[in-house]
Amino acid sequence: MKDLQWFPPIPEPRAASAPPVIGSLIVAAGLGGLLLARGHRLMAILVWVAILLLTLGLTSPVLREQIFRAARWFGAGAGYVTTRAVLWPFYVVVFGAIRLVLIVARIDLLGLRFQAEQPSYWQPAAPERKRAKYYDRLFTVEAARQESHLLAWAVAILAFALILAGCSELLLRSLGFGDPIVYRVDPRIGYYPAPHQDVHRYGGEIHINAFGMRSRVVTAEKPVGTFRILMLGDSTLYGGSYIDQSQTYASRLETLLNQEPGRLPHLPRQAEVLGMGVNGWGPQHQLAYVKQFGLFHADLVMVMGPPDDAYRARYGISQMPFFVEGHRPHLAWQEFGQHLLWELNLRLTGATETFESGARAREVLADGVAAWLGIVTLAQQQGARVDFELLPSEEAARKGLATESTQHVLDAMLPELATRQVPEAYPLKYFRSNLGVPKFYHDGAHLDEAGHRIYALYLRDRVWQLASAE
Repeated sequence: MKDLQWFPPIPEPRAASAPPVIGSLIVAAGLGGLLLARGHRLMAILVWVAILLLTLGLTSPVLREQIFRAARWFGAGAGYVTTRAVLWPFYVVVFGAIRLVLIVARIDLLGLRFQAEQPSYWQPAAPERKRAKYYDRLFTVEAARQESHLLAWAVAILAFALILAGCSELLLRSLGFGDPIVYRVDPRIGYYPAPHQDVHRYGGEIHINAFGMRSRVVTAEKPVGTFRILMLGDSTLYGGSYIDQSQTYASRLETLLNQEPGRLPHLPRQAEVLGMGVNGWGPQHQLAYVKQFGLFHADLVMVMGPPDDAYRARYGISQMPFFVEGHRPHLAWQEFGQHLLWELNLRLTGATETFESGARAREVLADGVAAWLGIVTLAQQQGARVDFELLPSEEAARKGLATESTQHVLDAMLPELATRQVPEAYPLKYFRSNLGVPKFYHDGAHLDEAGHRIYALYLRDRVWQLASAE
């Protein structure tokens, strides 16, 4: 008995080597930064807290012991609460009811209670001589017989990796990865959302109709008794996946107009707002789209978005990874990795450079203005009214003054619109007066939920003003 080691002490875990630990911390910090950039502040904070605890646990044995103690206490408490809240009612209700039914019906499935003469499923224990050889292994460890368990370690590591991959896949899917909007590549338009998609991402529902619009199902022909508005724009009109489709200012505007349809021309029975906003779109994309699909017999065509969209060229999605129609990712990790590689390539290749400055800025601006004026010409030829609603950025709203690049666009656009008698608005004062509203801007250019709600009220009054001018 003296040669046996009774209950050997569990060795202290060795500190991980510096490179793997530093690499893990960098990856985790990057994940937190990406979550914060996508608007998931709570998840980013949780990731950074986990990084902090990991760092403290690796650097200080005292803190590590306290962290382990807190984790054990939290795990035991969570298990107890989960058992009481979930399993206990299930066992009482389900198994209690089954037991009661078996007793009342005198059903003895194992032959133990009511039919003692019948064979039983219970089997006698193994003889003492067969059990004796296992006794010394129950509570002791023989140092001389310790063997290497490389295969067991390999299986454990593989199992841990699979569990980690599965949990991370579920986490990424809960954040919206794995089911993105896919795009149709078009030789004339460039790209637009592929038709007929229904996706739930980042807390918002997205419905893409047959014409690539983030809008409800519509027909190419305008229904009788309908006042139809066609909105053309970029991601600020699209709304982003963090905004539910019913909360975008295009959807809200349609609801507001239908509350008082009598204020619209020709007393229509209803109003329809078709929102054709696509991430990264500029004037070239918008003009090519209406040339290919038409204006949908709209009574009013509204060009939406920041003035600086005039600098966008038609070469692809600006600073945004996307999946082409027919190549939807199978895993959330696939999309997440695509995001990371895309952002890395942007920095390595210098593709983040914009056209607002540089030697060709004036040329690019002239092409963008010409494309917008092409939409005006096409709409006026078909008897539709046109309105330009230029969206101020958060920087411009705070300063109360347009940025230099925006002012160049306004100087180039406004005289041309005035010549063609096309109304326009750049509501800098209106946006400046609402900056104190929580969740007005989501970032420097895009509106958040409150911003969409308030802007929809502004657009309702704007449409009524344009309608009364007819």
